[in-house]
Amino acid sequence: MAARNALTILAIAACSANNAPPAGPSAPGPGSGAPAGGSAIAVGSGSSATPVPMPSVKVTLADVGLEASSLDRTADPCVDFYQFACGGWLAATQIPAERARWARFSEIDDKNRGALKQLLEDATKGSSDPAVTKLGDYYASCMDEETLEKTGLGAVKPVLDRVAKIKDARSWQAALIDLHKLGDWVVFQPMVGPDYKRSTMNVVTLRPEGLGLPDRDYYLRPEHADKLAAYRVHVGKLLALAGIPLAKVEAAANNVVVIETELAKLRKTAVEERDLQGGYNPIDTKTLAKQVKLDWKLYWKAFGAKPGNKLVITTPRYFRELDRLRQRIKPAQWASYFTYHLVSRRTLALPKVFDDQAFELERLLTGVEQKLDRARRCVDATEHALGELLGLQYVSKYFPSSSKQAATTMFDAMVKVMNEQLGKLDWMSEPTRKLSQQKLARVGPMIGFPEQPKVYAFDVKRPDFVGNTLRAQAYETRRQLQKAGKPVDRNEWQMQAFTVDAYYEPTMNITALPAGILQPPLFGPDRSVAANLGGIGMVIGHELTHAFDDQGAQFDAEGNLSNWWQKDDEAQFKERGTCVADQYSTFEVLKGQFINGRLTLGEDIADMGGVKLAFTTYRALRKDAPKVYNADGFTEDQQFFLAVGQAWCSKARPAEVQYRLTTDPHSPPKFRIYGALRNLPAFAEAFSCAAGTPMRPANACSVW
Repeated sequence: MAARNALTILAIAACSANNAPPAGPSAPGPGSGAPAGGSAIAVGSGSSATPVPMPSVKVTLADVGLEASSLDRTADPCVDFYQFACGGWLAATQIPAERARWARFSEIDDKNRGALKQLLEDATKGSSDPAVTKLGDYYASCMDEETLEKTGLGAVKPVLDRVAKIKDARSWQAALIDLHKLGDWVVFQPMVGPDYKRSTMNVVTLRPEGLGLPDRDYYLRPEHADKLAAYRVHVGKLLALAGIPLAKVEAAANNVVVIETELAKLRKTAVEERDLQGGYNPIDTKTLAKQVKLDWKLYWKAFGAKPGNKLVITTPRYFRELDRLRQRIKPAQWASYFTYHLVSRRTLALPKVFDDQAFELERLLTGVEQKLDRARRCVDATEHALGELLGLQYVSKYFPSSSKQAATTMFDAMVKVMNEQLGKLDWMSEPTRKLSQQKLARVGPMIGFPEQPKVYAFDVKRPDFVGNTLRAQAYETRRQLQKAGKPVDRNEWQMQAFTVDAYYEPTMNITALPAGILQPPLFGPDRSVAANLGGIGMVIGHELTHAFDDQGAQFDAEGNLSNWWQKDDEAQFKERGTCVADQYSTFEVLKGQFINGRLTLGEDIADMGGVKLAFTTYRALRKDAPKVYNADGFTEDQQFFLAVGQAWCSKARPAEVQYRLTTDPHSPPKFRIYGALRNLPAFAEAFSCAAGTPMRPANACSVW
């Protein structure tokens, strides 16, 4: 996910999954009490679907857009609904050797990537359209491994040579600027985005960066000691490839790990980073210059940026201690650190031995068995450099206007229902309720794709992949930093049109639903209202609820960080959030390893609210229509919940699960379904779950 300042953009983000609890007795199936026959509907994505009486035609799950083959009817939905909805898929699915996890979201993404690959391969053949030519040349340069082998380190050697000559504060800063120009955020990262207190204007936020492992805990917690030791070996091998003499490799690798460990000690935990007020620390340029003794004028000049007098730092202690750390560590040690990061972040553009070594780190962290094929990674590289140009090609061929209209209609219906829900909350006072409804009314939907794509004003040369990556990264870094001190562009997207994801941005109070996610098993014109609301409706509801999760609720309708809550309402809201965090913290994912409910709280609230909102909207849209019974024996309510479950079928390798538990603010997919549905009474009613069963607990949590 992308991030803006210290706040991660709140996204649906498909994550890893794991095995489910033991299955119980069989669940309702065909002939389980639902009326036979009934009525079918002209399936669609909105309330305009016209009931068509079909008493003699048997309706199947496939007819409404669901999958009978994904079910495990031997499982009890009241004990383990995830196994019931996904057991067939789990049994039939193997994680591809080149993947750390595989999910329904992965299937959609893989389909999209295949389409992008074909578009790019066609673009390599030439076009009269300069944008298509640019895409084709970039992709072709990435696929040209022969040239990469011949070029070696040549294209990055000038920077490597400057880094190797660090001897004092001045040359240290020169090396830092060299890497930052290329988007290699060593030591810290300047991010530009809406000011939390003045959301219409962009401000520079400085945050800690520069770790080679995913999180500070990998350096500091004993359960990750084996990975830290293996990482040290990996660093040494990559430095040797970069030209460090073998006699000095071990010491150089130690230098890198020592520096990163010291940086990790100064960073906040993943939970602490979710404290928005604690991460908003305005500072003027003079005070910053006293704390971090860089030539800041020279630094900003290198990017053509003018940040103004106000900046924000996320972690004051980190920047207060940075100069002392810089002075304590010798220049030669810093040279090792900068060298490693310069090389490690562009291994795809270097000879194969570098790429192979990078894969060894990926294998260590995620358990993946095989490297992803180069063509797929070159698609990803082209996306990274020219994403919105590629998105335009994707949309023009694969995204009909009818899909955008259907999704917009569904979004509008869900906003209407959410407004009604807010009006009925018994724990919220009228002043807070009014402000919450005003905020909801101001949520801006961005559906499908950006109307005005970005400009990519840098040269792309077919035989020069290394140069292309350097120019692309340098251009994007300057573009981002030059937004400092300027008005926020609310129309700029933070995801590509073909991305299988969605997000809510609280500082702009907007939500985005890219074209890439608007397809089965989440959404489709041939799916019923229940299936579409259980799939993409849950996603839309999730993003709308992010406006009112434990972080989103701290921003007002204008996107400013301000407390618009009445005191008693805020206390009630926090108490309900504590219930959610405490409950999710009891979910055991791997043996002895539990979800950190404080880390996943925002996403868990969004999942719970999203499912509830989607279900209520589905009921509203189908209020006066005949219900679809006997779709392979499932009522329409049950079909809705099957759609929710089947959208999140997922498998992951143990190392990937552990990685996600450490870093990911989302619960694993199985527990996203388990947690959201066990707290929704409508689920227990739909499947006639007895009190005290796992899916109908005595003490359920409820926020929205």
